[in-house]
Amino acid sequence: MKKFLKVFIICLIACCSIIFVGCKDKKDDLSQLGENLSNYYMEINYNDETKTLYAEQTLEYVNNSDALLKEIYLHLYVANFCNGASNSPIDDLHKAQAYPNGESYATLNIIRVQLNGKDIMPIYEGEDNDFMKVELIDPLEPTTSAKIYVEYSVTLPNISHRFGYVDNNVNLANFYPIACVYDDNGWSKNPYHSNGDPFYSEMANYYVNFSCSKDLICAFTGSVEEIADGDTKYYTINNMCVREFAIMLSKDFKTLSKTDNGINYTYYYLTDETPDKALQCAIDCINTFSTLYYQYPYACYNVVQSNFLYGGMEYPMLSLISDAIDNYDDYLNVIVHETAHQWWYSLVGNDQYSNPWLDEALTEFSTLLFYDNNQGYNLTHEGMINGMQENYNLFTSVYKDVLGEIDTSLTRNISEYPTSPEYTYCVYVKGTLMFDSLYQLVGKKQFLKAIKLYAQTYAYKISTPECLIACFEKSTKTNLENFFDCWINDKVIIN
Repeated sequence: MKKFLKVFIICLIACCSIIFVGCKDKKDDLSQLGENLSNYYMEINYNDETKTLYAEQTLEYVNNSDALLKEIYLHLYVANFCNGASNSPIDDLHKAQAYPNGESYATLNIIRVQLNGKDIMPIYEGEDNDFMKVELIDPLEPTTSAKIYVEYSVTLPNISHRFGYVDNNVNLANFYPIACVYDDNGWSKNPYHSNGDPFYSEMANYYVNFSCSKDLICAFTGSVEEIADGDTKYYTINNMCVREFAIMLSKDFKTLSKTDNGINYTYYYLTDETPDKALQCAIDCINTFSTLYYQYPYACYNVVQSNFLYGGMEYPMLSLISDAIDNYDDYLNVIVHETAHQWWYSLVGNDQYSNPWLDEALTEFSTLLFYDNNQGYNLTHEGMINGMQENYNLFTSVYKDVLGEIDTSLTRNISEYPTSPEYTYCVYVKGTLMFDSLYQLVGKKQFLKAIKLYAQTYAYKISTPECLIACFEKSTKTNLENFFDCWINDKVIIN
């Protein structure tokens, strides 16, 4: 049992939380691609003394569906960090680590809401009032837009998470009202969950003005313009075609920057004694995946070392890496994993709540392809697969001994995995073994050709498991229905 716990802890750090020659010669014209997207206009002030945000946000929501919309729903993820939330971001296993100074909670105060310039009373839904429903006076026709203004304030929790602060490190992610996705099933209103990344969002454009005290060093999704005025810094950030927006802040950040192939890279770090290695790893990742999959379309990429109870977390143009990882090979591996998410989640979107394996398993398998193409690192494709298979078999053996049986299907949403170890070993480990099995079945050339087709077809869009499978079948000219059915529906035997 001690061996199992050790393996589980290593897996959580390395991969749980996370951890073609280019298809185009030129980068995509993001301005053109963003013309028909929703727009977020934000004015945000952060007060580090009180650990509070004050914000005014106007969402110009564009109806890109074929439906006539009678309402618009927004996620209020901060509500799940508030005291008494039913859908807490932390499970019992991680509470002590998440709250180093005792349990702490956020507050969210919605001050004012307007629809197309007129004050309205929004309707709050969900167990934790974590959805805001804005009823439209006139139905919103396809291709037309509505403006939703929200004035709000937030108190940050003292928590080691995507959203919150510990010591001098502040993570601001999922802090603002963001539109739910309207898809073939209607409005997607899945609640927060402690397993995985319970997010699902469309591409949008972000125009952000952010202010804070001058002693804070800030990392953002996207490139910034900075102006200092007295004791205050003012930032302007304009991002076209991104799925969300995040900020990391600290008085203690050191930075190292480099430009490579027209992309500006910055590494924000706290304790790294060899920051050049981490920065070069990020550069190697962007170059490798741009070659294998699809040209990285943005002008910058930021890697941020900050306090985070898991291994890492991905955001457009920004990856959060935990400062708690004490093995440097594992640390670099998390950088590789989170950077691969710039393709699987950021560029090619999916419902991470309902189909978590679609981006996570493909992202983790991408780390193996990275090591195939970059021999100077201390991890290898074969070594990682052997370790994953051994750990997976140990995990299933222990669970069967304790519970008598185990469900390892990949058809479940993140709330349907009873424990975080089950989620980790099914979504990350088994999912990676599935892609490696497919890689061995169709061969390297056909696999990479299919993945490139997938990236080309669904860049800036939303993908589903059916989309991925169809691309593989089309590219390889092979019926893969039985293959995916066996792996996804818990029929395969892994030895």
